[in-house]
Amino acid sequence: MTTLTHRRKNITLATVFTVAGVLYCLISLVNHYLFKTYALDLGLYTHAMYDYTHFRIDDCGMFKMQPQSILSDHFDLYLVLLSPLIFVFGSYTLLIVQIVAVLLGGWGVYKLIGLYTENAWLPVLASATFFFSFGIIHPLAFDYHSNVVSAMMLPWLLYYLKKRQFKWASFLFVLIAIGKENMSLWLLFVAVALMWDYRKDKQALWHLVAYAVFAVVYFFVINMIVMPKLGGNGSGFARYAHLGSNYAEIFRNLVSHPWQTVEILFSNTSGFERNNGIKAEFYICALATGMVFTVLKPNYLIMLIPLIAQKMLAADGTFWGISYQYSVEFMPILVVSAFLVFSRIEKQLWQLVLAVVLLLSTVLTTFYTIGVPKSEVKLDQLCVYQKRHYEQKNFDVHYAYEVIEMIPEGASVTAITPFVPHLAMRDTIRSFGYIRRVDTEYVLMTKPYFEYERDGVLVLNNRDEYETVATDGTIYLLKRKAP
Repeated sequence: MTTLTHRRKNITLATVFTVAGVLYCLISLVNHYLFKTYALDLGLYTHAMYDYTHFRIDDCGMFKMQPQSILSDHFDLYLVLLSPLIFVFGSYTLLIVQIVAVLLGGWGVYKLIGLYTENAWLPVLASATFFFSFGIIHPLAFDYHSNVVSAMMLPWLLYYLKKRQFKWASFLFVLIAIGKENMSLWLLFVAVALMWDYRKDKQALWHLVAYAVFAVVYFFVINMIVMPKLGGNGSGFARYAHLGSNYAEIFRNLVSHPWQTVEILFSNTSGFERNNGIKAEFYICALATGMVFTVLKPNYLIMLIPLIAQKMLAADGTFWGISYQYSVEFMPILVVSAFLVFSRIEKQLWQLVLAVVLLLSTVLTTFYTIGVPKSEVKLDQLCVYQKRHYEQKNFDVHYAYEVIEMIPEGASVTAITPFVPHLAMRDTIRSFGYIRRVDTEYVLMTKPYFEYERDGVLVLNNRDEYETVATDGTIYLLKRKAP
C-alpha cells in the first residue's frame, strides 16, 4: 500500500511537471515563433549576450541614438553568464533559460516543503500551486526578464538554509543579487524575515546578518555608484523619481508621510481612469493565491514589503497589476508561506483539504487573469486554449522567415519590434519604433511603418536611399542603394 501510494505520488509529480513544461513552451516558444516577442526586452537582451560573447558591453543602440551602457539601464550579470548559450539555442536562448528556471523553482518548492512535512502529497500540491499561479504564467507570455530567474532561486535558498548547507545558501544569495539592481534590496528583507525562524540557531543567524549587510552594501554600491558612473540611475529609478531625487530622499519622504504612503499603495495615482481598480485586483488575486495564509506566518510578510513598494509606488500604472513580470517575486513567498502554515496542522486530511482548496483557488485566479482582468493583458499571447494564440494576424509568418533568411549575417539592420529578437545576433540592430532616423544597410518592416513618425519627424525620411528587394505587400525588406 505504501509502495502504491509512493508510486502514485511520483506519477502525479511527473505529470505536474510535464503539464507545466508543455504549457510554458506553448506560451513562450510559440509566441516567439509567431513574432509575438519584442525588441524590448528579448531583442535587447539577446543582442547584449551577442555583444558579451564578443567581449563588448551593449551600448543600447537598438533603441537609443546616444550610446549608453546597458548595465546603466539594468545591472544584470546573468546575461554575461548565459551569453555562450546563444551559440546553441540562438534567439530562443533566454526563453528556454526562463522556462528551465521556473521548473527548477517549482522543484525547489517541492524539496523545501518536503523538509517540513511527512505528508508526501503536500510538496506535490505546493509545486502545482506554484506552477499554475498567475505570477508565474504571465511573465512567460512577455519575453524574458532576469528577475524571473532570480525569484526562482528563493525556494532553493530557503532549502539550503534549512539543511544548514551555508556554502550553497551563500552562493545562491549572491547569485540572486546579481540578477538585477533591485534584487539585493529584496534580499535584505528576506534575510531580516528569516532571522525570526533561525533566532535559536546562532550559526544560521550570523549568516543571515552577513547576508543582510552584503545586501545593503551591494544595493548602494551598484545603484548609487556603479550605475551612475556608467551613465545614469537606470530605468528602474526613473519609475520613482516623482517621490524624490535620490533613494535617500525617496525613503525620507515615504517615512515622514506614512498615511500618504499607505494611500498611494492602494489608490490610482496615475490620473488615468483605465487604472482604476488595478491595485485592488492585484491584492485580491494575491490573497487568492496564498497571501491569505501568509498572515499566519507573519515574518514572511516582511519579504513582501519591498515587492509591494516597488510595484505600487511606481509612476506607471502598468506595474501595478497582475500582468507581465511584475508579480513573479511574490509567488515563491506566497506559496511557500501558505504550505508552511499547512504543514503545521496536525491532521494530514486537513492539510490536504486546505492545499487542494488553495490549488483550485490559484488555478481559478489564473484563469480570471487571462480571461476578464482589469489590467492590461495581451490575451492572444496567453490563451493557449484558443486559436488566436497560434495566429499572427499582422503578417505572413512563413514569408517573414523567408525574408529574414535573405539578410546577410553581418549586415546592419533596422527592424520593427517583432522582428528584432530574430535578428539580434549581429553587430548592429536597431528597433524602428525607438529611433529617429534609419541609417542601416537593411530595413525590415511592415507597410504602415512607411508613414511612422517619431517626435513629429518621419523616421524613414530618407526613403529614396533604399530600394525594395522583397515584399508580399505587407512585409517590406529594403536595402540601401549602392553609392
